[in-house]
Amino acid sequence: MEQFYWAALGAAKGIDTARMLALVRSFGSAQNLYEAEEADILATGIISPECTARFVERNKKNRKLPEILQEQCDRLRISVVPVASPLYPERLKRILHPPVVLYVKGTLPDCRYSIGMVGSRMADAYGKKVATGFGKTLAEASVIIVSGGAAGIDTASHEGALQGGGKTVAVLGCGVDIVYPHTNAKLFAAIAEHGAIMSEYPPGTPPDRYRFPERNRIISGISQGVVLVQAAKRSGALITAEFAMDEGREVFCIPGNIFSDKSAGPHRLIKAGARLADSPQDILEEVFPELCGSAHSNLFAGLNDTTPLRKCTEGQQKLLDLLTQGPLTMEQMVVSSGFSIGEVSVMLLELQMMGFVEMNAAQQYVRI
Repeated sequence: MEQFYWAALGAAKGIDTARMLALVRSFGSAQNLYEAEEADILATGIISPECTARFVERNKKNRKLPEILQEQCDRLRISVVPVASPLYPERLKRILHPPVVLYVKGTLPDCRYSIGMVGSRMADAYGKKVATGFGKTLAEASVIIVSGGAAGIDTASHEGALQGGGKTVAVLGCGVDIVYPHTNAKLFAAIAEHGAIMSEYPPGTPPDRYRFPERNRIISGISQGVVLVQAAKRSGALITAEFAMDEGREVFCIPGNIFSDKSAGPHRLIKAGARLADSPQDILEEVFPELCGSAHSNLFAGLNDTTPLRKCTEGQQKLLDLLTQGPLTMEQMVVSSGFSIGEVSVMLLELQMMGFVEMNAAQQYVRI
């Protein structure tokens, strides 16, 4: 039942995931937080009085929401994976705005070896052939193919992964119980059988246009890199590639016909520094050397580089500087930093999610 209280918390507006995690930690469980009184939440210092008032009022008006979500998910065979769950993709926790929960239909695979594949819904025969071929070859090498379940390049990428006997994940901009586009009903059933259909939105959420740019951060967030096959100058697929660049992921672009508007997006990113890929081997050798017998550096070296440090706030950097002296408890960091316990709690959670801090067996924080 606890995961459905997490799901109800995930529907709250104005509270980012790090603060939600800090609040749950403070109250011991998602259920305790959902049922908490305003004064008790205020005492943590984690969220503002205005935000607290809205949060508590909303929860009181929706006391039955966890039970409603449980009934819906049980009936539709949908799993709920909170950000605190070990099943939640580790790489996704480290993006700027990770979802509080994921709704999953099927079985969420281990996404350590995964690549996002995105492109135009209006893909031509060339684009579909490339997406299918890349998806198939990468899946045969045990790479999970992550895409958006849309028409065109997304569909071809998923189909290629299935042809390669691999697993694939479709991240939707609607509830996982909704087939959109409806022509992909058979494909979605196959994806759920050989991977997972995933969304941050609860069952029944319609495919409104604004949700698709939001879901793009999840595609890039799960993946070690992103492949852009075809995209016009203004395309949702470009948003996914830009999210990937912002998060320090590798971005590969497939070159195309210079007279086609569908080549404009990939060619623009190639000029901006994205890698040109004209075969799946380019991606395997660069991102997944362990899967093709290459002697390149470790597969996950990119997760431990210094790119995210540029995103640290001044406060987060101050805590990291304190931890260079050795392990510290939260209380010691509050005294040394001058921040409140609520501020320190949130910043430490953010740093944990970014992969720079962990807690040892003595309940001390250690810089990684």
